[in-house]
Amino acid sequence: MNIFFNIVFFITGSCVGSFLNVCIWRFPKNISLVRPSSFCPQCNTPIRWYDNVPILSYLFLRAKCRTCGKKISIRYPIVELLGGLLFLVLYTQAGFGLSFVKYAIFFCLLIVVSFIDIDYHAIPVHLCLLGIVVGLTFALGESFRYMKTGLFEMKDLPIVGSLKGLVFGLGFTYLFKLFGDVFITFYLNWRKKDSIEGEKESLGLGDVDFMGMVGVYLGASAVPFVFFLAPFLALVYSVCALIFKKSHLIPYLPYLSLATLIVYFWGGAILHFVLK
Repeated sequence: MNIFFNIVFFITGSCVGSFLNVCIWRFPKNISLVRPSSFCPQCNTPIRWYDNVPILSYLFLRAKCRTCGKKISIRYPIVELLGGLLFLVLYTQAGFGLSFVKYAIFFCLLIVVSFIDIDYHAIPVHLCLLGIVVGLTFALGESFRYMKTGLFEMKDLPIVGSLKGLVFGLGFTYLFKLFGDVFITFYLNWRKKDSIEGEKESLGLGDVDFMGMVGVYLGASAVPFVFFLAPFLALVYSVCALIFKKSHLIPYLPYLSLATLIVYFWGGAILHFVLK
């Protein structure tokens, strides 16, 4: 039965990943998620249901549109595979319940905002705000459940922890942004340059909102862990971009998202190893 449910949750996650592909492509273009139905972005031909099976259709079609023969981006099966793996791992660790739903939504948002950032070097702030609202709603519901038992302290309520995480995530990241902006301004004045490829900010406000969302779901203690782990994950790509593209600009949200997943699944074990 465990194998059966693992397969079910992997398939469900990959199907959700297929929908996330729609979100990634349509959100920045302000296209409805409902209409029109899935279509080839090259020839605009509606995609038949049997050509829209997660992962398998990509393999059977040999990464080409059945109608126009144009190449299908590898991103589509990657996102579907990510959805399947995240649902599977989350189910094996937490089982199925409200906690699963809460973090499944969170992980889906991480995938969407990360791939949008890869394409546009822009953070969809409205999705981060949606994640904050959803996370606080779940925390409030969990708090009501604790309050009904009568055995609780106010400081231990999930909503209190989520609000602390939100405030700390926003405040910590914004302060770091301020110091970073001052440093960049000093550097530009010292080198007598107007800008560095037009970029004068150490972090965008979207990054601040993202870290606020992380604080809501993972708590205040996870915020600095995620924040300082992400640069190490991005280091290799940053060096390559600087050498080959002569650019210091990189899509940073994928690394923040990866750091968030690492902290969620293995943060305790890593912290124990470091402090051991």
